[in-house]
Amino acid sequence: MASGSAGGARRPRRMSPARRREDLVRTTLRLFSERSPERVSPEDVAAAADVSRALVYRYFSDMDELRTAALRSAVDELAPRLAPPAGLPAAEQVRTALRAFISFAEEYAPAYTALLRGGSKVSTERTEALIDEVRGQVLELLAERSGTEPPSPRALLAMRCWISAVESAVLIWIEERPMPAGELADWLLDQLLAMVGASGAGEAGAFTARHIG
Repeated sequence: MASGSAGGARRPRRMSPARRREDLVRTTLRLFSERSPERVSPEDVAAAADVSRALVYRYFSDMDELRTAALRSAVDELAPRLAPPAGLPAAEQVRTALRAFISFAEEYAPAYTALLRGGSKVSTERTEALIDEVRGQVLELLAERSGTEPPSPRALLAMRCWISAVESAVLIWIEERPMPAGELADWLLDQLLAMVGASGAGEAGAFTARHIG
């Protein structure tokens, strides 16, 4: 059994079941920031958490269940980050959310890359549902700041296409770093304005006016 010192201060030997489960999830998530989820095994989690492999299996039936629980925790962590401070202009709210998303993707770069690239065994029906949940949160954020209620189908389609563009752009940025993170956020905001403005939707002018100036 590993000492657990690599993960910081030694954990208490005794924990309540709820706290132990949470500790295993957080340990798994920390490992996801270091390597792809498909390269993390129950043995890795046990060593990092300073527990036995059997104890890991006491709380999770297999690595897929533990992986999903860790990713669920990551999505829950991301949600408040995407909620920008009230009182900012609409453009700054979107820019703030973009910067938070880029920072989050950078923090968990191996996991982000594995989930967004096709063919990974990490990508399952359950993980896809978690990704769709994040997409829905971003779409809701944009719709609430569109300047009209509700946005037209064309504007919503433009926003959904932009979300896909953000995912791809951040993936490329993680691998190549062609520009600073702040510049990437600014560029992505410009792309959003251009896509909605070119959608032909009646509210494109209202959306653009609310985000420029």
